Amino acid sequence: MTLEITSLGVRTSSGRELLRDISWSVPTGGRLGIIGESGSGKSLTAQAILGLLPRGMDVTGSVQLDGEEMLGRSEKSLRQLRGRRIAMVFQEPLTALDPLMPVGRQIQGPLHLHTELRGAAARKRMSQLLEQVALRDHERILRSYPWELSGGQRQRVALAMALACEPDVLIADEPTTALDVTLQDEILTLLADLIERSGVTLVFVSHDLPVVARVADDLVVMRDGEVVETGSAREVLTIPTSDYARRLVESARSVTALPTLGDPTADEEETP
Repeated sequence: MTLEITSLGVRTSSGRELLRDISWSVPTGGRLGIIGESGSGKSLTAQAILGLLPRGMDVTGSVQLDGEEMLGRSEKSLRQLRGRRIAMVFQEPLTALDPLMPVGRQIQGPLHLHTELRGAAARKRMSQLLEQVALRDHERILRSYPWELSGGQRQRVALAMALACEPDVLIADEPTTALDVTLQDEILTLLADLIERSGVTLVFVSHDLPVVARVADDLVVMRDGEVVETGSAREVLTIPTSDYARRLVESARSVTALPTLGDPTADEEETP
């Protein structure tokens, strides 16, 4: 399912401009990465798409999900879309999950809202979801509270919740930032595998360029509430056109290895 953002803008009630003329699109089954430093507007863009901005924010422009406008909808209408057609994995699962509610009840929430699964059928679906995210001690996980689980387990639970109703679009907002390097690698591998098998359209938000480069086909680079560069991951990583994107790539290469994607300007060899 295509997600298209056109001239998206966000202002506070005092008139302060937080996002300016944000435009990009991701096709059905595509993988878009949004990269930029803290405060660049990445997460704010994700929240605006889902109608999760605080009250008092003035949002302009257009957000279309497969040609259907999302901006201006009532909260009731948006609740019917969230989780069913478009879902989100948040940065910190310990705060995204309710600490006073067992994990099973939280995964069950979107199933009850968007499907007719109840009782044993819902339980079976929850076990399937936990299996998909590599959590195999189903009964213990489902009766546990979030604070009884590790960071990696909580992030897997958050991912299971987001995928519960098989959404067409998944927005992952810094889903590995709170994890150590080993767990980060596990979650990224798991996410890439799930996306590959489900065919869901992915929007991956992060300040970490090497992380985004692992999962994204195309990149949007943001700074100070604006888009400063767009292009394929190969183009941005090898021949960035903006000074800011160039500095991001150089900085990332100085501390870690970026994927080698080849030279996008090189001509393909003709087959004899």
